[in-house]
Amino acid sequence: METPKRYHPVLVTLHWLIVLLVFINLFLGLFIFEPLLRGGGAFRIPESTLAIHMAVGIVILGLIVVRFFVRTGTKKPAAATSGNKFFDVLARVVHFALYFFVFATTVIGLVFSIQTDRLQRAFLGGGSSRFQGGPGGGNLGGFPTPGPGTPRPSFGGGGFGNQPGGNPGFQGNDPRPGGPGFPGGRFGLSFILLPLHLDIAILLLFLIGFHILAALYHQFIRKDHLIGRMWYGKADG
Repeated sequence: METPKRYHPVLVTLHWLIVLLVFINLFLGLFIFEPLLRGGGAFRIPESTLAIHMAVGIVILGLIVVRFFVRTGTKKPAAATSGNKFFDVLARVVHFALYFFVFATTVIGLVFSIQTDRLQRAFLGGGSSRFQGGPGGGNLGGFPTPGPGTPRPSFGGGGFGNQPGGNPGFQGNDPRPGGPGFPGGRFGLSFILLPLHLDIAILLLFLIGFHILAALYHQFIRKDHLIGRMWYGKADG
């Protein structure tokens, strides 16, 4: 049977819907939340904004699973080539990395939101009182007040460790009941998850940029109509 020149319309829809949702969450995470984290000190993110970020992440996770089954169950166009064997291998690596890191940062964010009771408070109307989130302890949008404690790991220097000038930055994991910080004790899982979630998102942004440049190279320099493969039309058109 002839190999189609376009992806299945359902796969096209899932692709662009996931793209839109990923950009929404990257914008919220890197341009709204991250500057607040970098500033150090206690702060509150609007609860509605944080709830949107979590809800979009949950939808992305569900769509990724659906996309996997649609992709494996439908015919696909022949693999695109750049005319260079090295870049063809690099393109496959970047594609795999995009899928992996979108999935990874979404799962990490979901686990973090559950660990800190944010998901329960936003969608289930519950959550324990073990998390004290900044001003008005236990607030969904609150983050820990800097104070004595072990600084958080600084994976990308994004304001999670000690700050210049002695500002302890985004830290505080007081194991005392009702103390500021995250649940799970001094070295609880959530001690690691937030900076990891952020740094993977930054890496993901670079991978997306590379992917876009490669698509533009195919479309306008090689003129092989690559972008049209992931758009609507006749399967053999």
